[in-house]
Amino acid sequence: MLRVLGVLKVASAEQVQALTRPHLSVRYPVPHGGRRTKAHRNACLDLTHRGLVVSEGVSRGRHKLWGLTAAGLEAAAQVLQRPLGEMGSIARGAATHGAAHAMDVNATALALLQPRPVGPDLERLGRVERAVVEARPAGLGVLEAMSTEVGLPVTGTEARPGRGSVQADLVLTAPEHRLPLLCVEVDRSTMVPERVVDKIRRYQLFFERRDRQGQEWWRSRWPAPEGVGPVVALVLSGRSERSVLARAGVVMNLVGGLGTSFPVIGTTLARLGERGPWGETWWNAARGGSPRSLGQALGWPVAALDR
Repeated sequence: MLRVLGVLKVASAEQVQALTRPHLSVRYPVPHGGRRTKAHRNACLDLTHRGLVVSEGVSRGRHKLWGLTAAGLEAAAQVLQRPLGEMGSIARGAATHGAAHAMDVNATALALLQPRPVGPDLERLGRVERAVVEARPAGLGVLEAMSTEVGLPVTGTEARPGRGSVQADLVLTAPEHRLPLLCVEVDRSTMVPERVVDKIRRYQLFFERRDRQGQEWWRSRWPAPEGVGPVVALVLSGRSERSVLARAGVVMNLVGGLGTSFPVIGTTLARLGERGPWGETWWNAARGGSPRSLGQALGWPVAALDR
């Protein structure tokens, strides 16, 4: 629980189960999965008694949500073996209005990772359940390589970002796929497209920031080979896929006009969940056209690893 909440900040027992015991999520999919999350819910209650976890209310789907206290954030940092300064902030108040944005960020993390059972957990499944697993698309990266609510200081420091800085909803590093830094923005169609574009501009200011030696500042935290840079991915969600697709066209056209020095790719949350990060999932803001694979959208070679 600490490992997952240290990454996602607020989550339901069902989401934690999907990440840590995916064979149970295959066997007992939502909405029935809640009946099989007793161990995870009991773990949350135990951590609550220890002052590490707090109840954050319920989601719009009526799932109980859990978040970290300040002490819990420190404990999660130890579990994840991360410096506390790289953990981001706790998500107090995230459950306001059903935690819709936080739940979409978590759904994005699940859609990128596409967790699946392996080894003994896979062997526990029946023939039909194994077929469900095999039908899932391949995932990208691992949970421990993700962070949420990550401050990217245009000015100031990571501890105290200055004016104009940007906060990424989710950050994933996957150097094994030649992706040293993937910053994900989850847009629930609640911001006007121009505000989304303004946030991309601030990403550009962050990526262009230099240290005193003239090196790109972001590389001090996320080392990367020369010639391989960061990527920003927009993941759009909403009440209907039709309206989301219409909004995606507007947003991607506006972003494409910025002429950024880094790739900006986009997709819908539904498409990402169904096709996975390696399918014909992504649009490139600068190129337009139909959805492409990740490598085609980025314009450089990336490949899924055997799972």
